[in-house]
Amino acid sequence: MSHSALAKAWSANRAALGPWITTDSAWSIETLAHSGFDFVVIDCQHSLLDEVTAGRLLGGLANAPAAGIVRVSRNEPGRIGRVLDAGADGVIVPLVNDAKEAAAAVAACRYSPRGVRSFGPFRAGLGFDVKALEERVSCFVMIETSKGVENAAAICGVEGVAGVFIGPADLSVDMGLPAASAFSDKPPAALVEAMEKVVSATRAAGIVAGRPAASAADAVRAANGGYRLLTLGADRTLLRERAVQVVKEMSKATG
Repeated sequence: MSHSALAKAWSANRAALGPWITTDSAWSIETLAHSGFDFVVIDCQHSLLDEVTAGRLLGGLANAPAAGIVRVSRNEPGRIGRVLDAGADGVIVPLVNDAKEAAAAVAACRYSPRGVRSFGPFRAGLGFDVKALEERVSCFVMIETSKGVENAAAICGVEGVAGVFIGPADLSVDMGLPAASAFSDKPPAALVEAMEKVVSATRAAGIVAGRPAASAADAVRAANGGYRLLTLGADRTLLRERAVQVVKEMSKATG
């Protein structure tokens, strides 16, 4: 069962939006989680944050309206279980290339006999109902290689996968293209075809497709293209953009 904020967005047939959390600031994550976003993603893969820090930051989201998702650093049961025990509403698992790896990610979110998650929730309010603890978690896997694209249908068909989050930069690099290809105004046709193949696979399986968006305009294009989980910048970039905007407005007003 998806977090209520995600379910509300999808039931309204719109994309859920959220920022990346890349700084160790409880103030930042709490502020962004109460700013109208549907979710926030604590990024343990491409930042200096780790799963221990993510667990601590999740504590500030207990009463937030936005879902708290963690992109773990790798597909490992201990790392996934740790952030779920801290109250994560979902995980994004990187570099999933086939159905076996997708199934491993799902298993890390489930207790025995259906999975390999060890029982030990420690955030107050989570309770001890095993079924409820499993059902509150959404498992998103990342496809970011050509091999993953080839196996998209099989990955999407794994029971328990809530959606696929495409990694456009890594996919571009894997295809021998510049990392920023996916975020250009005219991305290479081969890359577009690969990403559309993944989106089609998610649609056929009845699960969610997601990806990062480079701008609000890019997010609109992605939403129109069938994506339903979109990230819009990181905490530090959002802060900088707003600061630059304020300085420009004041400079203009004061001459």
